[in-house]
Amino acid sequence: MAEFQPKDLSGSQEKPYRILILGAGFGGLYTAVYLDRFLKKHPNVWITVIDRRNYFLFTPMLHSTATGSLEPRYIAHSVRKIFRRTRVHAHIGEVRNIDLQNKIVRTEHRDLPFDDLVISLGSETNFYGLESRLENIFTLKSLKDASAINNHLIRMFEKAYWEEDSEARRAALTFVVVGGGPTGVELAGEIHEYAHRELLRDFGRRISKDEIRVILVEATGKILPSLPEKLSLEALDRLRKIGIEVILEGRLEEYRKGVMSLSGKPPIRAETLVWAAGVRTNPLTAGLPLEKDGQNRIRVKGTLESLSMEHVWVVGDNASCLNPWEGRPYPPTAQTAVRQARTVAQNIVARLTRKPEKIFAHNHVGGFVSIGDNYALLSAKQFTLSGILGWFLWNLVYIHKLPIIRYRLFSTFGLFLKVFFERATTEIDLCPEYEESSREVTESVGSRGV
Repeated sequence: MAEFQPKDLSGSQEKPYRILILGAGFGGLYTAVYLDRFLKKHPNVWITVIDRRNYFLFTPMLHSTATGSLEPRYIAHSVRKIFRRTRVHAHIGEVRNIDLQNKIVRTEHRDLPFDDLVISLGSETNFYGLESRLENIFTLKSLKDASAINNHLIRMFEKAYWEEDSEARRAALTFVVVGGGPTGVELAGEIHEYAHRELLRDFGRRISKDEIRVILVEATGKILPSLPEKLSLEALDRLRKIGIEVILEGRLEEYRKGVMSLSGKPPIRAETLVWAAGVRTNPLTAGLPLEKDGQNRIRVKGTLESLSMEHVWVVGDNASCLNPWEGRPYPPTAQTAVRQARTVAQNIVARLTRKPEKIFAHNHVGGFVSIGDNYALLSAKQFTLSGILGWFLWNLVYIHKLPIIRYRLFSTFGLFLKVFFERATTEIDLCPEYEESSREVTESVGSRGV
């Protein structure tokens, strides 16, 4: 292999050095932030972040938006605004093709050449082959998902309010979350609090709390496997104590026409089912001709560069990176992605300036899980904490990671207000009928030549 020749980054060469970052999630966004910081003295390096959405989504708080705690824009921050005063260019558009051989990324707008490529495209929902047996379910991966769940919860209470048939009422007020990981546990807890503390106040004249049923389904015998055994059991006890039904070793076989079928258990009628049971790597990543693991994540060196190709770096959910102390892949969390982003940025700069590259090694600090009702569990190395103090710390830690200060203030204000005041129970109308009507009016006006 030929020795790498350092680039002239002083600005004297005509052709700039181009770094493309695919994805504006935690991994991609923070890689760009660190590159901008580390390359301030090198103006001839161009940094471009590509994402099909024009905002960075703060996914750890999606469940708060789905249940009226936070307004959608508090967790969705404009990528252009984040990088407005930096050298980073935000390219908003869908990636159509990644040509590694010719070092070109094709988007819906144009072809973009690159010298270094950072892949941080995130993941998508994994249904484990059940797609054909699931009807009218919800997921929680996007802002649209959160808004749809919020609207649906309110509509189910509206439906139950006027329903005279007791079986139909109970089905409308039965809310199922499938998946006992952090997302599923947090969402189940938030739905329970939202239903009992907010929606019941609005609909309590005809609906009683005994009719509301929240169910968490986990296919294995344990929830929150990433937390210590003690906290996992405490979370299970807490969920059941506040009234959430937890079904362990309940493998979902089918959900059709509002009926959930679990292996070895009686069917349950429920008009709401949210799937939070797992993720898989982005299809674009899975299709790349690079060495991958069994889950289609790209195998990387300790420096987070692809094993198969130089100058291709991988961050977050797309990287199969082994923890040197445990010998197994790092968990696909925001905590991992942000730390990998810093290492990738340092190594790209090191490669350009002929300095030693760093090996990514990170001891997982721990985890936070909120269970609703101002209650959270914290695990950090040998330290554990639960209750309302854990909930305060959970909020402070996550809010501190928001990229813009004013959004930190808005989110802090909104979350702590919910301790003393009611949540919003307003339906967020996405107005498909209005959009269709507007399109018809536009076409009509256009045909008259106005």
